Amino acid sequence: MKKKILISSVIIFSIFIMLIIGWSLYVEIDTTYKGLEFLIPILCKKEVIKLSQKDFFDEEKLERMYLSKKQGEKVLKKIESNNNWIKGEIDEKIEEQLKFYTREEIYNKIPYIKNKYWIFTNRSNGAKDKHSIDEVISDLYYSVSFGVFDIDNNILYYYEYER
Repeated sequence: MKKKILISSVIIFSIFIMLIIGWSLYVEIDTTYKGLEFLIPILCKKEVIKLSQKDFFDEEKLERMYLSKKQGEKVLKKIESNNNWIKGEIDEKIEEQLKFYTREEIYNKIPYIKNKYWIFTNRSNGAKDKHSIDEVISDLYYSVSFGVFDIDNNILYYYEYER
């Protein structure tokens, strides 16, 4: 009995120490997180808003991930080394279309962020330019992802729409 308590205590203590020193676990899904093109920390506070419409098979989701300072630094390094992430204002055509397709204003829950990087990804099969909105506008069925990283607050917003 004492041996089980000791082993449990060591495991809990080890996990606690790893969290304190900032050891971050990352999930790998084909080296991307559904179009964000980098690994997402497993241990971070997440808020998820999800909406499905069964009649049309539409699905819409917004994840807000609060990263630690160390996690934010790792994510920022990955973003800065990827040419598909754009620093500055969001392309007007992309923002207009995402606002048009969102239901119950889920996309609009991403606040205006002054110091940011963003990425748009068309995850549809057969997309010729997966970072362009142009093919999505003419397609009947598509799957898109949109990410915004708030550099100052280490918050990652991940918006997904599938139709």
